[in-house]
Formats: sequence, structure tokens, C-alpha cells
Amino acid sequence: MTTGAPDTPLRADGMPADPELQEIEAAKKRGYGLPAGLSVVTAYRIAALIPNWAWRPVIRFAAWLGHHKNYRAVRQWRLNATVMMGRDPTDREVKAGVASWLRNLAGSVRLGRFSKRQILQQVSVDAASERLLRDAWSTTGAVVALPHMGDWDLSGAWACASGIPVSSVAERLPDAEFDYFMKVRRRVGMKIYSHKDTGSLELLAEDLRQGHLIALVADRDLSRHSIPVVWNTPSGPQNVTMPPGPAILARKTGATLLGACSVYTKKGIALTFYGPIEVDMGENGVAITCQRIADLFAKVVAEKPTDWHVMQRFFPGLTAE
Repeated sequence: MTTGAPDTPLRADGMPADPELQEIEAAKKRGYGLPAGLSVVTAYRIAALIPNWAWRPVIRFAAWLGHHKNYRAVRQWRLNATVMMGRDPTDREVKAGVASWLRNLAGSVRLGRFSKRQILQQVSVDAASERLLRDAWSTTGAVVALPHMGDWDLSGAWACASGIPVSSVAERLPDAEFDYFMKVRRRVGMKIYSHKDTGSLELLAEDLRQGHLIALVADRDLSRHSIPVVWNTPSGPQNVTMPPGPAILARKTGATLLGACSVYTKKGIALTFYGPIEVDMGENGVAITCQRIADLFAKVVAEKPTDWHVMQRFFPGLTAE
């Protein structure tokens, strides 16, 4: 705790029980550089009101500011990107990475304002990818593992708008933030559980049986049930941990396991599905399957690291001060 109030009531996860203190603490930890007195949710609500035509210059300016101020989140992104590039990112690449992250955030806060037609217009999916997804979803059911790339919320909204209901798990942010994003995602048809919900895998398995696509962002580990894997990067092999959810769920249900990744284009995102990823049913099958997911993630992130939005510590020993 860094709030300076030792008697502050805490939740079970160590966050302050008071919603306002939660937002203050979360903003400090992330290194967003918000002005004093401006809560994260208030910033989201203001951002959601910005008209479409104004977003491009706003993001361009904010990316310049983030690079110029070198906030902690930006410094952490530099460290992560250096590993995935095999060299230090250029100033232009840092600005592009920050702009991509801001574009994702802008899309997430505005998602509930888009019609189905607007969602479909923003997402490009090649015919082979869509066929792969629909074949898996309509037969065995599908579990899709994604890295934090491009716009995963828009990707889920595209599936819902295309007639494929989506269930997923989201990081348990401070209460006000979590409630905000829950409402936005529900408006476009997604069913969301907190990563701290007890029995979330059982709930997802039941949703899968009811015809839902299960989409799980699975590069960052948010729990204590992590699986050690190796990311083969341009800087060499990196020992990290990843969540086992996609592998466990595919083994448990017999659903087809796919990978997916989105990257930004001028008009929106290009969404690609990969697989099927073989699900190992042996004694060490979860770890083996997680490694196969890690191999895919390391490959797609290395192809366009500026669209990888990991602004938190990811590789061991690399933490921005």
C-alpha cells in the first residue's frame, strides 16, 4: 500500500475498499501520469465523448506527451519492446507503441457507442480465418487465446456482431473501472467474468456448452496458478509465466483451441485466427499446450511489437523504476 494511511480498510486483494482510493492507487501503480484530482473513470468518460474526427490528433498529441514525459508505463513498455525487437526501440517506435495503446483504450471506452454495422466496418478478417473460427465454433466449440495486441475488445464485439456470442474473463480492476468496462462490453453482447471469480472455468465451460465462443486474453499472468513457459524472442529465450485457462478449458471440454491476434490498420483492425493448436492430453499436457500458445504469441508479437500493449512488468528482471 502506498496511500499513506495505515488504517485504510482493504479488500481481500490488498486494494483499498474505498472506490476513490482504489482509483488513486491504481493510477499510481500504472504510471499513467494523470493530473491530480482526475480519476481514471472520469478520464474514460471524458474520452468517450470525444468525436471520431478528433481522435487522431488527440492520440498523436498524447503519444508525443507520453514519450516526452517518459511516464513509468512508457518506460516499462520500452523494456518489454526491447526484448521483443532485439534492440532498443526508436523514438518513432515508442510513439507508435504509445499511440497504439491509446488507440486501444479509446476503442474500449467508446465501444458501447458503436452499432453492429460500425463494428463490422472496423474489423477485417480474411476468409480462411473466419472459416477456421466458424468451423470450430459450430462443431466442437472454440476456445480462443489472444495476446494483448491490437484491440481485443473490438475483436470480441466483431464476433458478437457476426452472430457468435462471446464469453470472456477480464482483469479485476478497481471497482469503478471494472463496472465501467463491464457495462461497455455487455452493450455489445459479451458476457464477462472477473479473473477473481471463484469457479470461472466452470462458468465458461457451461457457456461453451450453450454455444458461446470463449475468448481469453492469455499472455499476462494475473493469478497464482501460472505455468512456466519460454518465449523465444529476438533477444533470446525468455522464461515467463502464462495463465493456463485456455489449455485447461480446451482439455476439459474437448473444444478446439485456436489462437488469434489483431493489429491496427488505418480503418480499424486486421483480425487473424491461427490453429487449431494441438491440445496435449498427457500428464504434463497443460504445460505442453501452454508452451504451444507461447510459441504463437512470441511469433506474432515479434512481427509487430508496437501493437503489443503490455505496459506492465512481463519479463523477469525488467521493471521500470
